[in-house]
Amino acid sequence: MKLKPQHAQFLANHIVLNLSKSQGIQIAATIENLNRLATNIIKDDIQQESNIENKVRDILEQYQEEIEEGDINEKQLFAMIKKQVAKEQGFLLSYNERYSQLAHKILDEFIEEKCIVCNVPENTVKNIMLQSVQDYMRFQEDAYDVVIAKLKNYNRKLIAGSDEYELVFARLYEEELAKRG
Repeated sequence: MKLKPQHAQFLANHIVLNLSKSQGIQIAATIENLNRLATNIIKDDIQQESNIENKVRDILEQYQEEIEEGDINEKQLFAMIKKQVAKEQGFLLSYNERYSQLAHKILDEFIEEKCIVCNVPENTVKNIMLQSVQDYMRFQEDAYDVVIAKLKNYNRKLIAGSDEYELVFARLYEEELAKRG
């Protein structure tokens, strides 16, 4: 599942909470400071992906006539170009690699800012962070799957991508997240 801007603070909170529970880590800063640092790193990562997607849209727009004439699948073309642009910019699209890199960036920042003291190997701390990210994203995906199932069984059929669909999806998604805490 793709990270979205609204995920940044919640994900940062989840990471910091799990770090604070760890026996091998001493927190040397306020929780608020840790959350702020982690949130900024996550937001930067999300912004990088957004910038790549904007560049891809610009490229597709330049070749819109050829795409329409060639009856090319725009979604597949978008994915292929995004992969190439991300590679050129050294941005990881593989979620496992990306989340690992994100955990490493957060750990490096925490250590550089002297926010934490590790009494265990740094790799262990990074793994706690990585597990936090994976747990959070799994939680989001599970909620997403439940909402999609609800929409498939919705009384009236909604057209995916329509304003009504998006509004109902957002409402059901928020309700599902609230149920799950």
